[in-house]
Amino acid sequence: YTILYVYVFMAVGSYSNNVRIKYPSEFDVIFKLSIPYSSYINVEEDEDRPGFVNLDFEELMEELYNCNGYNDVYNHMCGLVDQNNQYLNRSSLQTWLKGVMKDCLDTNGDRVRGNWGDIYTLIYTKRGLAHTIYAKCARRTISIDFVPGICFGTADWIDVRYGRKFRNKCEQWYAVPKPTPGPYETRAYAFMICNPKVEHDLLLGNQNLKVVFRLLKSLRNAYGMRCLKSYFITTTFLWEIEIQSRNFWNNPLHIILEHMLDTLATDFENEWLPFFWNNELNLLDNLNENDIEDCAYKLRKAYNTLRQYKFEPNLTYKRCRTHFEVK
Repeated sequence: YTILYVYVFMAVGSYSNNVRIKYPSEFDVIFKLSIPYSSYINVEEDEDRPGFVNLDFEELMEELYNCNGYNDVYNHMCGLVDQNNQYLNRSSLQTWLKGVMKDCLDTNGDRVRGNWGDIYTLIYTKRGLAHTIYAKCARRTISIDFVPGICFGTADWIDVRYGRKFRNKCEQWYAVPKPTPGPYETRAYAFMICNPKVEHDLLLGNQNLKVVFRLLKSLRNAYGMRCLKSYFITTTFLWEIEIQSRNFWNNPLHIILEHMLDTLATDFENEWLPFFWNNELNLLDNLNENDIEDCAYKLRKAYNTLRQYKFEPNLTYKRCRTHFEVK
């Protein structure tokens, strides 16, 4: 049974930049927005939305106004900052970035040559908080999600609960323009916090963990669970890394996979998946009830089926691989 999972893993590829991937096709990139005098940005906790911040540009705008050589930057920033309260407007920022991405393709062309001579056509689209570039050629399609982030240092109100594991790792945070519910009056100023370096380091801590992460994404695609975002899987792993001992991740692949499937199914059945950096925020709030129920059903079905496979002596690789997207 475990050997079958190894075969499936070899077919779907491995995960992350320290492990070979056979045919990588999806990439997530946070690109840092470089803003002059960014140290003058006042990052305030959003009182209406756990896990979100407001970015006060008042002091930064004063510095730009008084500094020679930044007139163009100041005038441009005036279109992105609310003139009533000096908060950065999330929608205005995203609209500007959308124009930048489109102008870039219009100016430089929408065709590039790959390393093996393939000609890719580049197509831009806006999806949620990400600016996505699809690169398509005759043989494959690659998607790259570019997520804009404004970098800031740590703050007293950021609750890093487990100092033992995060000490000396949380010095740099990002505010990303994720759409959010909440009071309409302040919705336009809300940015979600994230710490990609810490998340990346934690998920790279064990080979079996990386393998199961990749298997879960492959299973998600095979079952058509579009609402099961990669970050939901990441968040579940982050919580389990905190709960489980290091030895847990040395278990056979099928045990870890079953455990993570059961955990994800339970999260969706309970309609509750807390944000890792602030557990008062439920990441599933942005999904409708039908999507949550559909995902919960498919996750539980996959868990029950794969768990039953342990007791079938004649299980074949062909049958096992039907639960995973194999390229």
